[in-house]
Amino acid sequence: DDGEAVEVRVPEEYSGAVIETLNLRKGELQDMGLEEGEGLTVVKYLVPTRGMLGLKSSLLSSTRGTAIIDSVFDSYRPRIKGEIQGRDKGSLLAFADGGATTFGIEGAQDRGKMFVKVGDDVYKNMIVGIHQRPADLEVNVCKTKALNNMRSATKEVKTGVIAPVDMSLDSCVEYLNADEILEVTPSLFRMAKNPDMLGKRKGGKNK
Repeated sequence: DDGEAVEVRVPEEYSGAVIETLNLRKGELQDMGLEEGEGLTVVKYLVPTRGMLGLKSSLLSSTRGTAIIDSVFDSYRPRIKGEIQGRDKGSLLAFADGGATTFGIEGAQDRGKMFVKVGDDVYKNMIVGIHQRPADLEVNVCKTKALNNMRSATKEVKTGVIAPVDMSLDSCVEYLNADEILEVTPSLFRMAKNPDMLGKRKGGKNK
């Protein structure tokens, strides 16, 4: 493995989250201490290059954006045994093609965190969120609610929709499992199940 020297400055209350994240990426603690005058904890690790993908976004997420991160190539080292742990949650998959609706997302967000917002175009087996459980789950984010005479589709209330997770390119690449693919265009990133591997998916259900 190529080794990267990673230095993270973070408020003391988040140092545990930083250490946990770096350990999961097969990092080796080199030094840890307090930075005088700043009230920050300085954590220094050696991390294999394969563990660096998406590391910055992961650290910023776990420290509420407070981490200051620097890294530089350090050395070539013997490959560390074992794979870097991937995510332990399944994906929320679009049940059908269409446009995401308020009603559909409100129902789906009870099952996990969403990656799409109202009005986004989705297609069947596109990853629209991360499930709160290990198995994948199909959700109908295009579902519409029957409207009475007092309400029209143009007046659909959006107060119940939680803002989606903002997925960068690094975040998408880090998120993917072996049976998932990434579509990259100049304006967006979309993830989906690999159509060639759909028959091998575990635990897929409809909701």
